[in-house]
Amino acid sequence: MILALVVDAALGLSATVAPSAYTKPAQVVFHPLPTVYAYDHCPFCVRVRLAFGLKNIKHDVRFMANDDVELPSSKVGKKIAPIFEMAGTAPFAESLDIVNFIDSDPRFGPTGAFKPMSGRTDLKAWQKSVQEPLRKLQRPRYVKTVLPEFMFGDARDAFVKNHQLPPYEKAEWKDDTKFTMTTRWALYDSMMAQTPQLVAEVNQKLKELEPLIHCETCCTEGGLSLDDVDLWARLRSLTLVKGIDFPPTVRAYLDYFSKAGDVPLYDAIAL
Repeated sequence: MILALVVDAALGLSATVAPSAYTKPAQVVFHPLPTVYAYDHCPFCVRVRLAFGLKNIKHDVRFMANDDVELPSSKVGKKIAPIFEMAGTAPFAESLDIVNFIDSDPRFGPTGAFKPMSGRTDLKAWQKSVQEPLRKLQRPRYVKTVLPEFMFGDARDAFVKNHQLPPYEKAEWKDDTKFTMTTRWALYDSMMAQTPQLVAEVNQKLKELEPLIHCETCCTEGGLSLDDVDLWARLRSLTLVKGIDFPPTVRAYLDYFSKAGDVPLYDAIAL
């Protein structure tokens, strides 16, 4: 009877042990290096950068000015990011297509590093619930930073014109008969004044996210997956906001993937 209880306890403990940290494979180096054309703030670009870092693939990141239409159009026919380019492969876009490409081709090291998307509706619902406050916090801050895509006034203007603030819809926001650039910038600046209530709202939402993250090394039980590639890329930009209070597991998750994937957080330049 005692032995049975010990065995049951051991089995119960083993079922709750968090998966071990992801073991980074040997570095893969191409000559010339593959290139990722990106914007630093863009979560879709961050997906790709994180995947390259986790798979330990040496690569070149070329940050495009936010108003640069010519460069991406010369590669894939339109303004889009990220774009992947390497010798012998035609340039192509779409973040998850790039991640799946490097994770299924043995030239890039061991394949299958990322389990497929789980389809978790709880994570999707959480992301949807914070979309509006995140836009209000993130967008005005992006154009106040020294990120490479915003080095020039034209680049900052392009972002402001193309990225509406709630409650406006994109078509309305971009209509020059309704909004001048002066008006758009004034609305961006005024949104900064709402920081205290927006931060309070997001801090509460992060408390709701905490139990949804399995552990610091994976958000979904079973190990590293595309869920992590997606979620971490979305959470990273919150480190640009002063006053955000990350619960312990969320903070550990952010720090773990920043180091493992070699993609820095924004804490040092938070506004």
